[in-house]
Amino acid sequence: MTNAQRRAAWLASRMDPSISDSKPEPAIPTPSSAFCPHESGAYYLAVVGTVGTFKMFTRDLKPPVYTYGITTVHFERDPVTGKWVWFDGEKNQSPRKTQDGWRLGSKPLYETRESAEAALQREMVKNGDRVTKVHDLPDDMTALKRIRSAHHPDRNPDSDGDLYQAVVEKLDRMRAESLAAA
Repeated sequence: MTNAQRRAAWLASRMDPSISDSKPEPAIPTPSSAFCPHESGAYYLAVVGTVGTFKMFTRDLKPPVYTYGITTVHFERDPVTGKWVWFDGEKNQSPRKTQDGWRLGSKPLYETRESAEAALQREMVKNGDRVTKVHDLPDDMTALKRIRSAHHPDRNPDSDGDLYQAVVEKLDRMRAESLAAA
């Protein structure tokens, strides 16, 4: 008798015919492990990408140029599986629980936009990029417009793109706040 035959005989002796027809019940997720979106519904991903490539055996290696962005995630319940999923353009992704919180793929999920912005700021510092914080800018609309026009990339090729982007974001937020207040 071979090992495979011995194993098959052992498994057959262990198997009870009354149990073989029933299917195992699916595991019911516990409240601590089941993902349930919060009331506002939106989660945020801090996305850091690179632009350009560096060649392996060249003399003047240039470091990659990093791009930073925040992706807003709205989960929907999958009618087939009952899980919360998000379609990223290629496939459905569902969040998974870790010690630190929830992750979507390899990236952590943030419940507020401010926490995602703070994570991006930490990544910018780590990559050695200049960090322009929006809250460091003045709250005067005319002063912001002057900074924006002075650092516009089309008018001034030597302008600071990060500062320009921060000013545009601050102006957009100020406009949104003024519209919400009105």
